[in-house]
Amino acid sequence: MEGRGAGAGSGVQMCQTVFPGHANQRGELSAGQLLKWIDATACLAAEKHAGVSCVTASMDDIQFEETARIGQIITIKAKVNRAFSTSMEVGIKVTVQDTLANIEKLVSVAYATYVAKPVGAGKIELKPVKLLSREDHLAYSLATERRRIRLDYEHVFQNLMQESNKEDGYYDTLKEEDAISTDLTHVQSIELVLPPHANHHENAFGGQIMAWMETVASISASRLCHSYPILKSVDMFKFRGPSIVGDRLVFNAIVNNTFQNSVEVGVRVEAYNCEEWIKDQARHINSAFLIFNAVNDKGELLTFPRVKPTTKDGMRRYRGAIARRRIRLARKYVLSAKEDKPSDPWERSNQAYLSYNNIATLTHLAAKPGWEITSTLDDVKIWTQEEGDVLSLKVEMQVKIPADLAFSLLSDFTRRQQWDKHYLTCEVLQAVNDDEKIYYITSPSMTGHKPKDFVILVSRRQPCKPSEPYIVAGKSVTLTSMPPSSEYCRSEILCAGFQIYSDSSSSCTVCYFNQVTSGVLPHLAADLTGSSKSIEGTALECIKFLELEGSKY
Repeated sequence: MEGRGAGAGSGVQMCQTVFPGHANQRGELSAGQLLKWIDATACLAAEKHAGVSCVTASMDDIQFEETARIGQIITIKAKVNRAFSTSMEVGIKVTVQDTLANIEKLVSVAYATYVAKPVGAGKIELKPVKLLSREDHLAYSLATERRRIRLDYEHVFQNLMQESNKEDGYYDTLKEEDAISTDLTHVQSIELVLPPHANHHENAFGGQIMAWMETVASISASRLCHSYPILKSVDMFKFRGPSIVGDRLVFNAIVNNTFQNSVEVGVRVEAYNCEEWIKDQARHINSAFLIFNAVNDKGELLTFPRVKPTTKDGMRRYRGAIARRRIRLARKYVLSAKEDKPSDPWERSNQAYLSYNNIATLTHLAAKPGWEITSTLDDVKIWTQEEGDVLSLKVEMQVKIPADLAFSLLSDFTRRQQWDKHYLTCEVLQAVNDDEKIYYITSPSMTGHKPKDFVILVSRRQPCKPSEPYIVAGKSVTLTSMPPSSEYCRSEILCAGFQIYSDSSSSCTVCYFNQVTSGVLPHLAADLTGSSKSIEGTALECIKFLELEGSKY
């Protein structure tokens, strides 16, 4: 078993000036060239951490926010966020700088997974990343959440596909006379892998393959818009196997579907060596889905024509594009949730990304600098943190029960009113899964005000390592089945929850966080001015509740 390099200083930075040879016909940096630079930089960061050769396993969805033009400078920063047993998540940030205007803009943020290649028959066990800064700790914590999303993606996608097969009247939308057959957008290209295309492992360079995929996909999209398509995003690049110098790579691209101002192109890559080429025995090494839009001379978005599939496989790809778009929208609009059909896979995909956002928001809040202690009382400490017009609260409690038991008790919000006087009632509206539930909560009225109610999603996570906290995160969501009523004033929780650290086998530290909204502020105003001790009182009641329940085990 080989132990490989610690993560301190495993960041890599690459700076490149955009020259004409890097640009497309619009004088902008070619997306394919940028993908090559991204992959090279990320691979260097992975190998710096691992101490051995690494290969690209996948590249998460990439969104392109800005373009770079000839003469501007591209900066790519990559570092290992977290090492698992033999794989690593590498975070990548791309910016563009206009030296004449002295302006820097964000081009893209992406995450890639790299796998360490063992030397000989030996096994590799990567050492953990050394966390030297607040940003390191934050990236490390969120890497696990992103990994959950990756592992769940295929399950969510297949559920969406099964659901679409049940939709009545689905084929009626494909019978428009002006719809263009997707067959007319099929493009095939063959590339011979030569030494300049190979990396230092003598395999075809992953970034080069991605660049070739972008080229053939762009040609396919151009057959619909009669313009130069602009790559806006890529659904995950997944490398299924290697190719080496001498292989023939066959790229097949075809438009899967159009969505008003965007088009999805699917690309499949197959590899052949000489013997396989003669026998027509292909190796499927990569697939990806690229989303383009196009603009006219005035920079206005063009509308893509409708398309229609003509084969059973074409229909599968057409439906698949709709499913992937739903997942992309779920990632984009994670501030709302639906309950019209609890079994609807669109609901589940939305919940998956909403849950990630829930955990990530609390993790970000806990990691922020500038917390100032305002009160210390027995086993309770209170901090506040101000950022602009946002006030955040942190309450730290020392509790004499095991951390896992505190986690179990605090993650069940139906028991919250046993120690928190601000909770009048609490019921479960929907159990999304074992780790996510949606609750409906009411709070008692204050003088001159209606009682308040909340609909919140509570997500919980157990630690991967003893040094990490248990997490219980909550934030408001919108359910169409639970609209606001005249009886209550519907309030919002931006971010609230617990981080629970184990101190010993019989004690833990519980940290409660709340990003205070206008609906919550009246409950805290007297405490923050020092005229009341209700926060300390609630914290002491929480400790009393936990330790009393703990004595029963």
